[in-house]
Amino acid sequence: ELGVMNIPLPKVSYVGKWTSIENARNICDVINRDINLLAQFLQKEFNVPSKIDEGKIILQKKIEFEKIKEKMDKFVEIFVRCPVCKKLDTKLEKRERIYYIKCLVCGAENPVIYDLKWY
Repeated sequence: ELGVMNIPLPKVSYVGKWTSIENARNICDVINRDINLLAQFLQKEFNVPSKIDEGKIILQKKIEFEKIKEKMDKFVEIFVRCPVCKKLDTKLEKRERIYYIKCLVCGAENPVIYDLKWY
């Protein structure tokens, strides 16, 4: 049913100095977003290289769970939640170089204001 969405908490584990978000693919399936977009976002936010491996996002730095959770919440606010009705039932469309959040509940369309470029 629309409107009820339980986003799983990130399952974070550590391999040496690297941080692995074990259930990244699962989270992305729930919020209907591309895992590459989430990886790109986390890479920029934490300023570290990332890679995707078998549905996990691996960040090349040790990052504590709270910080990961905080950034995942920020990602949802920017790339998932409808700014009009606040629901999470949205899809992301890219036109030219701009992403738009299209709400499946209220029908609103809003551009995403966030620069994903990572230098």
